[in-house]
Amino acid sequence: MKLTIGNSVRKKSMLVGNEEFPKILASIGASNTSDSLDIEINKAQIAKKYGADIIIDHTLLPTYNEIHKRLLDSIDLPLSTIAVYDRAADVLYGDNKPYFTEEDVINGIEDKAKLGVDMLTIHASVLKEDLSYFKTGGRIISCTSRGGTMVLTNIKKTGKENFYFTYFDEILKIAKRYRVTLSLGSVFRPANIYDAIHNNQKYWEEIKRNAALVKRATDMDVGIMVEGIGHCPINLIPSLVKKSKEILNAPYRVLTVATDCGLGYDHVTSAIATSSAVSAGADFVTAVSRSEHLGLPSVEDVKEAVITAKIATYAGYIARTGNVSLDKKMAEARNKVGCKGSIDCAIVPKMTEEELYKHKIESDKKCTMCGPFCALKSGDALK
Repeated sequence: MKLTIGNSVRKKSMLVGNEEFPKILASIGASNTSDSLDIEINKAQIAKKYGADIIIDHTLLPTYNEIHKRLLDSIDLPLSTIAVYDRAADVLYGDNKPYFTEEDVINGIEDKAKLGVDMLTIHASVLKEDLSYFKTGGRIISCTSRGGTMVLTNIKKTGKENFYFTYFDEILKIAKRYRVTLSLGSVFRPANIYDAIHNNQKYWEEIKRNAALVKRATDMDVGIMVEGIGHCPINLIPSLVKKSKEILNAPYRVLTVATDCGLGYDHVTSAIATSSAVSAGADFVTAVSRSEHLGLPSVEDVKEAVITAKIATYAGYIARTGNVSLDKKMAEARNKVGCKGSIDCAIVPKMTEEELYKHKIESDKKCTMCGPFCALKSGDALK
């Protein structure tokens, strides 16, 4: 299934799905009033520079409209935001109203569409009946979705069903009018490896709910995707991705890590899992930083996360498609000019340039790894 992302207000679009190269989403966003919006804008600029395709903002402050407008004005990439985050910020920092209403939900989505936001995460697949799961579900961690717990907290406070589910048809009308792509948030994706292996029935229950929502969206010609797995061992990832896509019939997004024990290095655990997920058909990849599970990423963390995700995605993509034409060109260039090969064939050319400069490699078959014993240079002499 193919998907075109691009709000009609901005008049730009991006094609995703089927055999298109998976798109990289870079996460930014401030969580505390002391956080600098300028730094978050800088993170987005760096993410674009090193290969991100979409910026997703996770700001949880009353100034969310300011940062969204600044991002739209300054970053020439599609912008994705999370609908319920705005509502949660309003409740926390607003006029002491302890919950948000259906009017808040509908008006908030329309405001974002009018502003020009290209993609909007909606947590529509979690229901009032799911409140009991936190007592009876049996998982080590019931839920890792911030947006999902925000929606469930509102359900508990109001006693009403999830507004994003109840008014989903109204949301679809707004999305269609402004050509906003919807991203269905996965509330019950497994929050740890153990639960992914031993207690993942709730994920599949939610996938089926999301499939019904996808059908309603596609019937109205509204672009939609589904956010999928997080924590999952690599032996389960291929079958999980393939089965999920088969049920959903929609582009599938991953934000996954392959182990819970890589704390401080989750860009690595994510890269391992990402390659597996992309090889199995994942269409979107969220770049995970080393700061995941620790705190807000630095500018350098975001840069590293995007680069790592880009390379991991490419590795999975060649496994999926069998297309090694770029690797062949790199090999031919290396045979001709040495290990540096061709910058044009590098997955992240900007970073390659920086590394070549750092290692003082400019030309010829010379580098500090082999010195005078370069196998490529010796191979030339053996011909």
